[in-house]
Parts: sequence; structure tokens; C-alpha cells
Amino acid sequence: MTKTRLSILLLASAFALPAAAQTNGDPEIVVTGRSLKDTADALAACLARNCPPDEDVAASLAHAENQLLQGEYKDSRTTLLKSIGRNRKFGTKYPVEVSDLFRANSRVAEHVGEAKNFQLSVLDMRNTLKAGLGEKDPRVMVAQIEVGDSRAKLGFPDEAKRIYQDVEKDALAGGQNRVAMFSRVRQALLLQTEAEASGLDADYAKARAKLDEITAQPLAGGEDFALVATVMRARMDRKKGDASSTEAILKDFAAKGGATRPLLLFSEPIKRIDLTQDYGNDQPQANTLQRLTALNSIAKWADVGFWINADGRVGDIEVLRGEGTKQWLKPVLKQIQTRVYAPLRRTDNDATPGFYMIERYTLTARWTDDATGTNMRRREATPRIERLDITPENYQRPIIDDDKTG
Repeated sequence: MTKTRLSILLLASAFALPAAAQTNGDPEIVVTGRSLKDTADALAACLARNCPPDEDVAASLAHAENQLLQGEYKDSRTTLLKSIGRNRKFGTKYPVEVSDLFRANSRVAEHVGEAKNFQLSVLDMRNTLKAGLGEKDPRVMVAQIEVGDSRAKLGFPDEAKRIYQDVEKDALAGGQNRVAMFSRVRQALLLQTEAEASGLDADYAKARAKLDEITAQPLAGGEDFALVATVMRARMDRKKGDASSTEAILKDFAAKGGATRPLLLFSEPIKRIDLTQDYGNDQPQANTLQRLTALNSIAKWADVGFWINADGRVGDIEVLRGEGTKQWLKPVLKQIQTRVYAPLRRTDNDATPGFYMIERYTLTARWTDDATGTNMRRREATPRIERLDITPENYQRPIIDDDKTG
């Protein structure tokens, strides 16, 4: 069995904090792949002996992640919610462990379209850390950035901007330069997103100015965020048709011997799903078709594997397993093909280096109370695609022993 990160459900959101920017100094947790029965039995045994809350949380997270990987989304969420019910009251004594439960639940809630639960779980995660560690702890500040991320993802960029700015101010006052730099990058990401949405040169100029500021004036201890800003600037330039900055980064990495971990330099966004392209003219009107598809979208998921080759290009893209039809994966596969990663470092033991990546994609639609003009809970008409990185820790092609091929 391959090693898989136990932190799959605990990853920071869309634009992840670089590995070097972890603030608690803890090593990344890994777990050897185990069957659902094994993790279920381990959790049951833990509960039977009235195990301590931190052990309960660890067993719950391991089983919930295993359930998610096997496509059992509802059961994964049930496992997490039950564990939250048992352990919420221990948040002061075990703030990190209990906050991990809330963070994991927020990830699963995203994938099943529970936007409200996603929002509340992120807040509970932040509040648990704050109560147990104090508001000046850098982990609490990073959690507050995650709250900003959730507001941006739910369509409230102004709130996200305010949160990021407040975190930067508090971080600077507390001497937390890395957190301040992280917050600045998030603010730049908001500007970049706004520019890409509007297409206005003035908005692009604002985003470039912010990124250039981060690159030119990194705070002590947060220099690696300058690279993040450089990569973001290159992505933005490439979207405007200028590939020179991307090529400059590629040459720089090649001159330095290459990257030792996957570093994405550029990708196109996943295009909005146009369901009408895949159906004949005798189908219902587009909005009706979209609603029907959205109502049945929650069970569709797929694991996509691909190689990052020595030159940073992507190859051998394949659907490893999944649930439901694969028609909706077309924009995902096209997006992966557009990616450009940093060139990889060659070693004496590996003349042709490469990383094998696996990503989980879920087709879902958010629940809403006002989709029909009533208070009836319905799914939004437009489906959305959520993503998780489930790459094996050793970056080698795994043995997929699950026969769920949809």
C-alpha cells in the first residue's frame, strides 16, 4: 500500500500556504493506506476503551479520510460530525486536535455542497484555536486567513479583504512576519481574481503593483512568499498573452538545478461546465437541464492521475477511478493539460525524474434556501467542481485496488 497524507482533509484552501510557511513546526503526518474495515475497527476499538479525545480525533480523521477516498462522502461527514459531537467540549485542552476536526468537516462540506456548514465549520475551527491558544498565536492568525478564504469562496470578497488586512496588521504588530506575508499574498490573490473577472487594465495594474511590492520588499523570514508572488505575476502575465515571465522562472529553476517538489507555475482555470454541449436539441431548456443535473450531481467524483515530467510538463493523464459518468470531467482534463510546473531536479539515482500526482475531483452543487423563491432547500442550478490533492507521499504511481470505475 502507498503512503497517503493524513492531512488531505486538513489542507489550507485554494491558494495553499507553502510548506516552508508552516507556523507550528510540526512534521507532516502520514499514514499507511488501510482498508475501510481497518480504520472502522480502529475507531470502534478506541471508543470502546473510552480513549482520550486526541486519540479519538486521530482515529476519526483517519476513518473519515478513508471513507472520503472511497467515495463514501455521506459516511465521511457522519464520522466527522459524530466526533465533533463527542469532542467539541475538549477544545480548550486539545485546541489543535479539535480544530482539525472542524477543518476536516469544512473540506467535506465543500464537496457535498453544504455551504453553510462549510462556513460555520471554518469559524468553529478558528474559534477553537483562539480559545485554546490565544488570539496572538500564529496558528490562530492563519486560521483567520482561512476564514477570509471561506468568505471569498462564498462570494464576499470585500469581507475577505478586510479580514486579510486586519490579519496583516495584527501579524506585523506581533512580529509574525510570515503570517503578514501570507496575508499580503492573499490580498494580491483577491486583486488578481478581480482583474481576471473584469478584464480591465486598471485592475490588472493594481494586482501587478501588489505582487511587485511583495516581490521587491519581502519581510525577514518570509522571503519564500516573494517566489509565490513571482509565480502569481507570471500566471497573470501569461493570461494576458505574455509568457516571458513564465519562461524566466523556468530558466531560473533550471539554472539552480530544478525543484525537489511539485511547484505549479501556470494553469488555466477550470472552465464553467456547459451542460448543453453534451445533449441533443430535444433536451429540456438549459436552465431546467442544469437544475436536474445539479440535483443528481452529488455522487459524482473521480481520481485523476498524471505525471509531471522533468521539464515540468504534464503527461499520461488518466482517470484512475470514479463514481458516476465521466462527461463532466472534460474541463478538468483540459485544465490539467495546460499546467506548467517548475523543472525537476535530477539526482544520481534518478536520471529521468518525475512526480506522479493524484487529485480528487467532485461534481457538486451548493444547497440553497432561495433557489425557487420559497424556503424549500434545493441545489443551485449551476454545478461546481471541487478539488483535493490526494497524491501519495512518495510521488510514485500507486496500486489502485478499488474497482469503482463508474
